[in-house]
Amino acid sequence: MLDRHGYIVAIHAGETPFDAVQTQELIGKHYTNVYAGAHGNDLLDAALNADGTGQPACLETWVIPAHGQRRRVEVSIHALKGENQQLHGFAMVMRNMLPHTLLQDRLRGCERRFRLFTQCVDDAAFCMLDPQGVVMDWNAGAQRLTGHVARSIVGKSFAAFFSETQGTDELPAQLIQAASRDGRACVGCELLRAGESFPAEVVLESVQGGDGNLLGFALIMRDRTQPHLAERRLREAHEQITHAQKIEAMSHLTGGIAHDFNNALQGIISSLELASLCLDRRHAEQARRHVLLSLDAALRAGRLTQRLLSLARRQACSNQRTNIAKVFNAMRELLGRTLGDGIMLDVSFPDDLPPLICDSGQLESALVNLAVNARDAMGGHGHLNISCRLCHPDDSSVQVPLDHGHDVYAEICVTDDGPGMCSETRRRAFEPFFTTKAEGRGTGLGLSMVHSFTAQHGGAVDIQSVPGAGTSVLLYLPCDSASLDIAPPQRPKTAPNLRGYRILVVEDNQTIRESVGTRLRQLGCIVAEAATGDEALSMLAGNATWDLLLSDLDLPSVDGYELCCQARKLLPKLRVILMTGYAESEWHDFKAFDNAMDALIKPFDMGELLNKVQGLLQAVE
Repeated sequence: MLDRHGYIVAIHAGETPFDAVQTQELIGKHYTNVYAGAHGNDLLDAALNADGTGQPACLETWVIPAHGQRRRVEVSIHALKGENQQLHGFAMVMRNMLPHTLLQDRLRGCERRFRLFTQCVDDAAFCMLDPQGVVMDWNAGAQRLTGHVARSIVGKSFAAFFSETQGTDELPAQLIQAASRDGRACVGCELLRAGESFPAEVVLESVQGGDGNLLGFALIMRDRTQPHLAERRLREAHEQITHAQKIEAMSHLTGGIAHDFNNALQGIISSLELASLCLDRRHAEQARRHVLLSLDAALRAGRLTQRLLSLARRQACSNQRTNIAKVFNAMRELLGRTLGDGIMLDVSFPDDLPPLICDSGQLESALVNLAVNARDAMGGHGHLNISCRLCHPDDSSVQVPLDHGHDVYAEICVTDDGPGMCSETRRRAFEPFFTTKAEGRGTGLGLSMVHSFTAQHGGAVDIQSVPGAGTSVLLYLPCDSASLDIAPPQRPKTAPNLRGYRILVVEDNQTIRESVGTRLRQLGCIVAEAATGDEALSMLAGNATWDLLLSDLDLPSVDGYELCCQARKLLPKLRVILMTGYAESEWHDFKAFDNAMDALIKPFDMGELLNKVQGLLQAVE
């Protein structure tokens, strides 16, 4: 405590920079004797002048005790006045600055180490933002990542980093809102560098003070160009391996399919020859029977080509709904001749199986590979059983983990009575390119792609085998409880009433074009024929009363799809049927189809054609 002139009248008995003797000796001396330097009455005058603001007069200086080291202190003086504003004296507070100095030194050291750390990281961008998202500081990685220099971005909103496709204002505002609410926000987006966008990951972390107030945000940005490129290359490699596996399956089937296809052709040729002889002898009923036999053989040949095209198609898998019975019946026909006479094939399944949620082409490919592997394991002689049953994830008989997100699975079991596998072979069976076959006899892709196929569709695969006791490969695929909505085409019991409709038939194969045109004319249609897309466009433009365009997909000059697009621009109400020899599965994800457009897969019979034509034309009415 000081009197009005600055002389010490009392000292607190607590901790002081001075010993007890020196403390007592200070009583009665001027306050400037406490610290180094001669400031006279400067602090007293400052305290009096600052009294109106309520702030003390302060000074940082050194205290020099009689014994010991000097200390850095903060001296503050408060003027003490009575009710009539008469000065009674001063209160002087002396605070040791050593702890504060040490704390500041530690903070500066931490800041220096943190800055060195962030500056050394050049593969990620670190930025400090204020609560409004304005850039306050950043590291060298941010400069490398964004292409900005400090003077062009510090003090501006971090929205400048984002591509216009991301919504320059919307996405940054959403990130700030989310980070303020949840403490953290993370998003994959497009950022800008030198005017070009690139994929990136952005993380925004809120920074809060001890009192919970928002101080700002820590922004972390990472370039995802290389990971995205690697993911794309991985997808492409996987698609190539999948296609290679399908080609391998096709190579296994070639001999059997050629045999069956030649048988079908022989049936067509023989039946037509007999029909011709019967017509010459006016045996109309026998001729009709031989023509129907020829038609049946042609349809069986068509189904063989559809199976081959389905296996060969280069298309990513789709989670379509697949009829198990339809696939098993097709595989029974396909594998019967492929496996050879030495293999007894038994295919069994319940009649009430629900559809699978998987790609039918890949399922067929998987079954072909498993069947061929079993045939090779049995040396071309033995018994092969393909069966199916329903199971649940919790069934005790299921020895692999299944996702409980699906209630019901189909267990497809392919069992042979071959020599079986040892534990080491069973452990490595799903490794890509691992094979026990002789060099040149197999690629080692079959089982690995079966494993990949089931995993992609949310299923699993298991191998149960004992040396000398055969092998069972079990595929688990999720079922769709809904009933199949794909009904087989029904032939009309009576010829449809198509009289008066104007139909343009576009087909470069003269036999197909004339046969289709002839049948439509028999039903009273007004039919015109064209062999090319250009010829068809000229005919469409010359007459605005066409009801239906029936066109092949593969045409010279203008293909069928382009012809369809241009025709519907000329005639918006025109109905279109595209004929194609591609596999039926190629059309599952065709986005352009609507209620005025349909596809017809070759080979087809006239009943299917007339059903399509009648369905579209009646929809117009």
